[in-house]
Amino acid sequence: MRVVFTIKHEYDSYLLMAGTLRAKPATQQRSRQKRDRILAAMEQLLKERSFPDIGIADLARKANVSPATIYQRFSNVDATASVLLELYFNKVEEWARRSGRPLSGAGVPLRDALQAMADDALDQVFTLGHIMRAAYLYSRLHPDRVGTRWRELQKMALEGFRAFVRSRSSEVAITNLDDAGEVLCHLFNFQLLGPLLHAEEAAWKSESQRRRFADQLAELAFRYLQHKPQ
Repeated sequence: MRVVFTIKHEYDSYLLMAGTLRAKPATQQRSRQKRDRILAAMEQLLKERSFPDIGIADLARKANVSPATIYQRFSNVDATASVLLELYFNKVEEWARRSGRPLSGAGVPLRDALQAMADDALDQVFTLGHIMRAAYLYSRLHPDRVGTRWRELQKMALEGFRAFVRSRSSEVAITNLDDAGEVLCHLFNFQLLGPLLHAEEAAWKSESQRRRFADQLAELAFRYLQHKPQ
């Protein structure tokens, strides 16, 4: 399984994908400003073209920095990928911490919690899709560069969904809660790949179609968790 969507153990923060090529720490204000300009440039370029068509020269020109600055601030192994993955982490962390997020924690009925998770995940896909899509596809093409971190993310995803199911044990009909959490993890991840990789298709242009998809995902998850084994 390639993780697209995961929830932390307290199931109140969402992450999508991961990588190992993180930026080098920027301790001085000037360094942070340059780093932020490079990240902003990458995001703008991702809205204009596909990631494989973005080179160091394009990125440097857009950020108004020298190519050497990018290599200094990011990994030398694959500098553009390092920028991409750092951008991804930053945006996803911002998404998780934003105010006014839907509630899916304790005290919310199971069906409503699943709906909130599905709605929020789909909103994230269409808001950050230009970043997530590029990072996901890069991880598929270069698993050797994201392998260790990817396995860590898969483990976190699995444990996050398991923790969610355990916390809802009184509302779940399935006896083996850990198995149920694993199935839920796979269900969310595989279902979200469709809109992530094919967002340009006409079906996903409709807001009503997106809401219908989120509702169907939540209902499918709910029915599975409510199913009593024979």
